[in-house]
Amino acid sequence: MTDAQQLLRPLRPGLVPVPAAGQPGICRFCHSSCPPEYAQCYPCREAEQSVGAIEILPVSMSVEGDLLHRYLRGYKDDRDPRVQKRMTMALAGLLAVFLHRHQPCVGDYDSICAVPSVQRTAPALVVNRIAALRADCIPTLVTEGSSGHTDLRPDRFRLTRSVAGERVLLVDDTFTRGGSMFSAVAALRDGGATVVGPLVIGRHVQPTFGPSEAMLSWLKERVWVEARCCRCDGEQQNAGSLF
Repeated sequence: MTDAQQLLRPLRPGLVPVPAAGQPGICRFCHSSCPPEYAQCYPCREAEQSVGAIEILPVSMSVEGDLLHRYLRGYKDDRDPRVQKRMTMALAGLLAVFLHRHQPCVGDYDSICAVPSVQRTAPALVVNRIAALRADCIPTLVTEGSSGHTDLRPDRFRLTRSVAGERVLLVDDTFTRGGSMFSAVAALRDGGATVVGPLVIGRHVQPTFGPSEAMLSWLKERVWVEARCCRCDGEQQNAGSLF
């Protein structure tokens, strides 16, 4: 993991821990802020009613405007190809390190699949950096038509191969309201796959969203640690309730 950790180095200061699910004010599915009287946020509640429970595994929270958020935008949008490559490699390093350190938290899988972008080829850019060293990164989904990013549409993606009976690790770069992720889960489940993860590099935090205030205060008091995630160290992550 030395090479991956070296790639990760410029991004490491921008990583922040993910609060464990099960405490007031944290969605039990996507780890976002939600009113403390609810166990889950509205988009996750809608997704559960449509396609069943989907428990997201974020590597880090991604506060809008902060370093990780800039990397997650810049590796796709920066005008300088050299900057794009540097950011892509750092994100690939983060993903590789996390998969190595937290395989038991992720779970066993047969293949890795990136959630296709409606408008771009990312996040496959990041996954493909790992694919060069792994035979289990297999193109599986393609975009079918166009739709907004915030809505769940099972017909948004089309399978390019049979996944019946397969355990597929689903990976996305950013999770905001989850429309793309939820739609990809629906497509894979409809095809007979068991979805593992799903893993997301950055769980977006919008500072101007009212319930995020407690989340932001919580994040300022904590440091991202490579050996911990929101699934394998719940007691540590839960230390100090948001409310």
